[in-house]
Amino acid sequence: MAGYQEQGYVYLENFFSETEIEAIEKILRKFHEKWLEDNVAYYEKGLLNSHSLTSGNYLNQEEKTALFQFISQDKLQAILKTVFPKTPIFLNTQLFFDPKNSEQKNYWHRDIQYTGMSVEEQKTAIQNQNVVHFRIPMKKESGIELVPKTHREWDLLEEFEVRNSLNGAVPSDNLKRGKVIGLNRGDVLVFSANMIHRGIYGQDRFSLDVLFCDDIPQMRNFIDRNNYPSKEILENLNNTELFEL
Repeated sequence: MAGYQEQGYVYLENFFSETEIEAIEKILRKFHEKWLEDNVAYYEKGLLNSHSLTSGNYLNQEEKTALFQFISQDKLQAILKTVFPKTPIFLNTQLFFDPKNSEQKNYWHRDIQYTGMSVEEQKTAIQNQNVVHFRIPMKKESGIELVPKTHREWDLLEEFEVRNSLNGAVPSDNLKRGKVIGLNRGDVLVFSANMIHRGIYGQDRFSLDVLFCDDIPQMRNFIDRNNYPSKEILENLNNTELFEL
């Protein structure tokens, strides 16, 4: 995965078999239906993702076990070993779908901008802190637009102004260095949460994101232990070091 270290992402086509996707999709659809019932007001207001699939009561023990087995499987672990300098830990899960309003604009961002860090702190953190998304689409979608290398490099002036709505720019403006990566069912896009990126809405997207992070105190502060497997589930998993808190 040398490409990840340089570019901040790696795209792997046909990474999952149809059987693997079918098994996990049933669980994701069940979660999503129940989540929508309870969060319709937020969906109406423009929310376009949910999180924490492995906590709460939407999924039963068997479904959570299957989801954790998917998350901790060996071929994902093999990627993690090349991406992270040391063994990472599980952070969370997210589901991404289209906003209800088809006219809603997407937005360039770095995940780190929502942590409360100052700009100077963010510039330092992207050099030595790692959060990585595994984007796994359940169906063909327009994908993600990334600005390569920005997992370690700071914004150009244009990018900073767009991302932060400065000097008349807005976060949905196009960026010259943006690179769109379309995704198909069975693919996986591994990318740094530090980098400048945005989702491309449309095509009724439905994607699972699994997030991992460095096992450091700064990251542990963002972990909700309720998202972690129970002792009973842990006994049925490989690569349990991902869940050692």
